[in-house]
Amino acid sequence: MDILATSSRSVVTDSTLDSNRDWCQSIRRAIRDPGELCRRLRLPQLYQRGAKQAAQRFEVFVPEPYLGRIQPGNPDDPLLRQVLPLSEEAEAGKDFSLDPVGDAAALKAPGLLQKYGSRVLLVATGACAVHCRYCFRRHFPYDQMPHGMDDWQPAIQQIQEDATL
Repeated sequence: MDILATSSRSVVTDSTLDSNRDWCQSIRRAIRDPGELCRRLRLPQLYQRGAKQAAQRFEVFVPEPYLGRIQPGNPDDPLLRQVLPLSEEAEAGKDFSLDPVGDAAALKAPGLLQKYGSRVLLVATGACAVHCRYCFRRHFPYDQMPHGMDDWQPAIQQIQEDATL
């Protein structure tokens, strides 16, 4: 069976399903422990304490395929710097904000953000494929976003009623 479903835009094949299964397995097996991240990448011991400390505020999440692209033993690897928790994350600057991009003020309905006229953003999931240390939504209340079809009705209604969209 090569073709499982077709549309004018896509073709789903067995290989597509295998790829999807691989992606799901990768997410399930992602590194979530900062100590393991440091050990696997053979980082100097001094990074482990800061990584554990910072990960208490924002968890580590690094899938194996991403991890495999990081140069072991190199604390300056740019891909590592994107995911390695550092103790400096606990230091809040004078202009620090838990909502640096103004998401709270832009929330029009649960799961619906509108910052610009004629555009909205549906926050469909709080699950990211990797936890970037520079994430500007690390404090976003994903747990309060819609989880089922009934929960999405206020957002859908808001979109339907807004003539500018």
